[in-house]
Amino acid sequence: MSPFENTYIRVIPKLDIKGPNLVKGIHLEGLRVLGKPEDFARKYYEDGADELIYIDLVASLYGRSNLVEIVQRIANQIFIPLTVGGGVRSLADMHLLLRAGADKIAINTALFEDIDLLERGALTYGSQCMVVYIEAKKNASGSYECMHTNARENSGVTVLDWVKIIEKKGAGEIFLTFVDTEGTGKGVDCEFLKQLIPQTSIPVIVNGGYGNNTHILDAIKHGADAIGAASIFHYHELNKLNEISQRETEGNTAYIDLKRSGHTQFLQGKIEPVGIEKVKSDIFLAGKSCRMEYVDDTHLNQSPLKKDSHVVVVDYQMGNIFSLCRALEKVGAQVVVTSDPKIISRADYLVLPGVGAFPRAMKNLSEMGLVEPVLQHAKKGNPLLGICLGMQLLFSQSEEILLSKGLDIFQGNFALLFKGGLKSHPKLPHIGWNKLNVRETQGKNMAWDNTVFKTIEPGNFAYFVHSYAVKDMDDSNVLSMTDYGDERFCSAVQKQNVAGCQFHPELSGVTGLNILKQFLEIS
Repeated sequence: MSPFENTYIRVIPKLDIKGPNLVKGIHLEGLRVLGKPEDFARKYYEDGADELIYIDLVASLYGRSNLVEIVQRIANQIFIPLTVGGGVRSLADMHLLLRAGADKIAINTALFEDIDLLERGALTYGSQCMVVYIEAKKNASGSYECMHTNARENSGVTVLDWVKIIEKKGAGEIFLTFVDTEGTGKGVDCEFLKQLIPQTSIPVIVNGGYGNNTHILDAIKHGADAIGAASIFHYHELNKLNEISQRETEGNTAYIDLKRSGHTQFLQGKIEPVGIEKVKSDIFLAGKSCRMEYVDDTHLNQSPLKKDSHVVVVDYQMGNIFSLCRALEKVGAQVVVTSDPKIISRADYLVLPGVGAFPRAMKNLSEMGLVEPVLQHAKKGNPLLGICLGMQLLFSQSEEILLSKGLDIFQGNFALLFKGGLKSHPKLPHIGWNKLNVRETQGKNMAWDNTVFKTIEPGNFAYFVHSYAVKDMDDSNVLSMTDYGDERFCSAVQKQNVAGCQFHPELSGVTGLNILKQFLEIS
């Protein structure tokens, strides 16, 4: 595991999709239908999953993806990050998935035809949005090579060489699947992790073969930043979810009814199905850090807004607006998404979202004529919330890619969280859950009275995906601080009715939903 403090292990169920169904196989083959992916997704969210990963296993084979509708259905009912992949071959594909509710994009096959797609994606949506999915298979000489097209085609490139290439092209995260052990319950190859992890400067999610919690703890011990797992979770939930899961027409639905096949007989005795809570408890008992939370968001459905009030989400063609809208609607908002300056200038509540690169964002805002309406909204004292990139845009400037001017509502400069060699700091981007703490000079949670943090407690977790943090700002505007490695950075600000969150409240479970609800109560 990383030797740095304030880094938290993520537990991420992986959901493989074929058609409308959740499927599972061995070595990514022999796929069997388990049920509806949205049923499993909701259960994993409630049980405290940190993220979800969706891969359309046959998209690269048939040149199409079935994920947009599935992602929309899932994003309607869960408020944690979704990484989505399968058949992504262009910026247009990324755009569709992000607009449907994906938060990060996983790419594999297309990169062996067009490696610059990764760089174009990073420049457009930010490297934190770019996940490279690596299907690793051991060759006759003992080296791991990269497979693609659902592990049917060999690229001829070793995993170690490929990691160097994708980091230079802008990858923000690696999702590594061991094809040889995938679905078998034999555990992942920790000896290979010992080679790989020290050579990477970005987070690595390790997947493919966990049969019990000991296997998971071994992967964490050998450097995994996050655990991606399927069978060990799916088979734990299968009996309970089958009772409510509507049968689909595609695939081997008899498998659901019989709950037995050659596949399950093969797995008998090799996989110990277990719930997310048990996995996290064992991680905690092993002395590692993780987020412990069971989600109950049923109390957040009542609207604090007046009947004729609307929340306007500024659409400047950056990031995942769908998830934000669903979260705002969850806490009772009537949401309008627009890039029309006239509508923005008349907004009751304004939200500036964002996933992407600062220079491109400011360019879009300027060319679309949106800078002045946003500034006028703030000057009038109307409620304004900036989220992640949206918060960064509220400040004076950013050093991301090139020095760019921001909206200057808050004074400060955004710069890299860390500068220096790989061994001197934790990995960037800073991806995952971290704690919100009060500013030291303000004492305890009294500092959050009359702010958007009014109903949350110091030490609550929020979900971060970023590489830059604000420097040289007015401390009186700081709402919360967060520690990552030896760096303490500003994670939220508020000045009168203008607030900003460096994290994503729409992806931060109940904590984030409470923050959004409190924003709607600003008068």
